[in-house]
Amino acid sequence: MENIRIIAEIGINHDGSAEKARALIQAAANAGVWGIKFQYRNLSNAYADGDRQIGDEILIKEIFRNYLNPDEIITLSEYAHSLDVKVGISFFSLLDTQDFSQNIRLFDFFKIPSVEFTNIKLIEHISKFRKVGLISTGAFDQHDIEQVLKKLDKAIWTPLHCISNYPVSIASPKLGYIKHLKRTWGSSVGYSSHDEYWETCLIAMNMGASIIERHITFDKSGKGLDHSSSSTPEEFVSLVQFSRNLHRIISGDDPRTPNQGERLNLQNLGRSYYAKEDIAEGVEICADQLDLRSPRIGLGEEEVLAYFGQTAIRSVKRGGVIERTVFETPKEISQSVIEFARSRSLSLPVRFHDFDTLESRFPIGRFEFHLSFGDLEQMVDLKSISRKNKYSIHLPDYINPTQLFDLFSPQEDQSQASCKALDRTTKFAKSLEDWTGEEVPIICSFSKVHTTLRDFYQQHVDLISRYGKMGVTILPQWLPPTAWYFGGAAQLNAMNNLSDIEEIKNHNLSICMDICHLCMGEEVFNFQGVDVIRELGWHIRHLHLAEASGYDGEGLAFGQGDDRNRSILAEAMDLKCTKVIEVWQGHLNSGSGFASALEYLNRQFND
Repeated sequence: MENIRIIAEIGINHDGSAEKARALIQAAANAGVWGIKFQYRNLSNAYADGDRQIGDEILIKEIFRNYLNPDEIITLSEYAHSLDVKVGISFFSLLDTQDFSQNIRLFDFFKIPSVEFTNIKLIEHISKFRKVGLISTGAFDQHDIEQVLKKLDKAIWTPLHCISNYPVSIASPKLGYIKHLKRTWGSSVGYSSHDEYWETCLIAMNMGASIIERHITFDKSGKGLDHSSSSTPEEFVSLVQFSRNLHRIISGDDPRTPNQGERLNLQNLGRSYYAKEDIAEGVEICADQLDLRSPRIGLGEEEVLAYFGQTAIRSVKRGGVIERTVFETPKEISQSVIEFARSRSLSLPVRFHDFDTLESRFPIGRFEFHLSFGDLEQMVDLKSISRKNKYSIHLPDYINPTQLFDLFSPQEDQSQASCKALDRTTKFAKSLEDWTGEEVPIICSFSKVHTTLRDFYQQHVDLISRYGKMGVTILPQWLPPTAWYFGGAAQLNAMNNLSDIEEIKNHNLSICMDICHLCMGEEVFNFQGVDVIRELGWHIRHLHLAEASGYDGEGLAFGQGDDRNRSILAEAMDLKCTKVIEVWQGHLNSGSGFASALEYLNRQFND
C-alpha cells in the first residue's frame, strides 16, 4: 500500500488574516500533515464587470474578503517550511502565476482546481516546473476527464476524485470512482474532500486514494463558504493517524497471532489451576484438590487433564499455582551455557518472590529486579540477596491501578506519586550499591509527551542530571511504537523514532536499548534497526533482548520473530554491556522460557 499524504488546505478559512493563516499552518503541522495548500486569485482578473448571478455576488464578496497577497503567502510558505511541512498552491489562471515571479519555485506542489480542469494552458505551464501536480476532476463528466488525463505526464500529475459540492452530503461522494480512476489512469490517485463528515476520507483511503486533501478550520460553523466542509485541527489529528496506520488497520489476512496486549489480558483475566490445600510431594493429583482462578499463569482447564492421576514430584503450598514443574523435572542448564551467559553479560528479570528460585537455577551472575508499585511498599531484605551478583532495577510502569508512572504529568497527584515511586526506587538502588559495591542502574520508560519532544527531553535530561549528582544512574528505555497499558494499546511518540536519535546524541544521554521494541519500530517508522544501534553506539549502556513479529508481536522467544530480528540481535550481542533476556513469561515453570533463551543464544553466538 502506498504512503498516504494528508494535505490541509488553508483555502479561504483564514478570513483574509495572515495571522490566522499562520495559526492554521501551525495547527496543521501539529496534526502531522504532509502538506498545506493555499488558493490564489488575482482580484483584478477574477470576475467580469457587469451583471452577475445571485451566486456570483456571494462568491466575489467572499473572494475579496479573504484575499492574501503574494508577499503574505510567500512569508507564510517559508513559515510552513520551517515546520517541515510541504507547501502547495492552487492557481485559477496563467495571470495568477505571474504575480509570484521567481518565488513560484518556492512551492513544493501545485493544484489545478476542478473548475480549471480543462485549462490546458495552465496545466502545461505548471508542468514546466517539474513539481508534484494535483488536478481535481470535480464537476466534469467521463469524456472530459479522459480527454485531459491522456495529455498528462504520470511522473508529475496525480488526479483527485472530487465532488464539487460544499459540503458533500454523506450519500454523495461516490467513492467507488477512486477505484475506477486508479484503474483507468494506471497510477496514483487521490481524493479532494469537501465532505460533511471527515470520516468519509477513511473510506477513500481504503478505496486506494494515496493523497487526501481537505480544508482546515478552527470553527466549522464560522462565517464563510468553506468552513462547513472543513475539518478542525483535532479532526486532522485523527485523519493523519488513520492515514499512517491504514495498512495496519486492514492487515491480518494471514494466520492469527495475538498481540502482547491480548496476551496480558489472557493472563490477567483468564484462569488456571491453584492448589486448594497443601499438596505433598508424591501425592496423586485430582480435581478436588484444585481451584480454577485468575491469573492464568499455570495449567489451564484444557491442559491439566493430562496430569490428573499423576503424582506431584514437588510439594505445593495452598494457593500455589499448578505448573508443569509440579509433574515434570525442569531440564538442567549445562555449565557451558552458564559460562557463555557470564561471558556475554547476560541477565534475567526477576521479582522479589521468584528471585531465589531463578538465581539458584541460573547462576549467571546478573539479575534485573522488575518492580511493581506494590513492591515499592515492601522492599526485600538485602541480607537475602547475594553480594556476588550484578543488579539493575526496572522502575514500575504504573504508580497505581489506574495511572502510569509520569513525572511531568499535568495532574499533580500523578506527578507527585511518580516522584515518590522514583525516590523509593533510588533508595533501593543505593542500598543495593552499598551492599554489592557495584553500580545499580535504574531502567525507566519515559513515554508521555505533554508539550513538544524538545521539552520532553529537556525535562528528563534535567531529571537524570539531578539524580546523577546524587550518584544514581537512570537509563531511559527505547520504546515500542505501541505500548500495552492497562490491557489496551497506546501509541507512543518518544524514545522510538529517528528524531529521538538526534535528541539522545545532542543531550549525550545513556540509554537502555530494547531490541524487541526496535524490531517493532522498524516496520512503523521505516528505519533499519541495525543502523540505529550503530548510530547510537556508546550511548547504549544496557540492553533488553527478545524478538518481535510485525509492529505488535512483542516479547517472542528467540527464533520465533521476523527474520529481520536476527541481524539486529547479532549487532546487539556484540555490545559490551548488560543484556537482560525479556522473553514473555520466561520465568514460568521454573524459568523454562529463560532456559530455552540461554540455550538458543549459546548456539547462535558462542564463538
